[in-house]
Amino acid sequence: EWFDACSSLMAFCKAATAEKDAVLTCQHTLIRLFSMLHALALAEIEDKHGGEDGAMAFEYELIDVEGIDAKSLKTIRDSESRVELCFQWIQQLIVENIRTGVFSIPPPILSRAFQELANGMVQFHEALKISTVP
Repeated sequence: EWFDACSSLMAFCKAATAEKDAVLTCQHTLIRLFSMLHALALAEIEDKHGGEDGAMAFEYELIDVEGIDAKSLKTIRDSESRVELCFQWIQQLIVENIRTGVFSIPPPILSRAFQELANGMVQFHEALKISTVP
């Protein structure tokens, strides 16, 4: 679901009315955040016998993590709800970039990306339930 949302958002940028630099900045940030979202979700789903910070998913290579500012990385590291926080950042980035013209497609079409994001979060929580059952 999250891959579909990310893919759709990248395609929607083709219709952008914003400056090319603004579009590229948004695209790069989205890709970094989706990369982080997937790794954080896998880490949380992973068996936690060794503790969450020992999860193998934290060893996965992220796409250009250096492109995310240090304050945000510290915030996500210290959060009790890492997946949800990253998910919220993605939603906020999309909403912020509607105004700028990066996402200048009709609202019913853009809402599909929000639906895919939400569906991915539902699937994440379902997988989390399964992973915690002994």
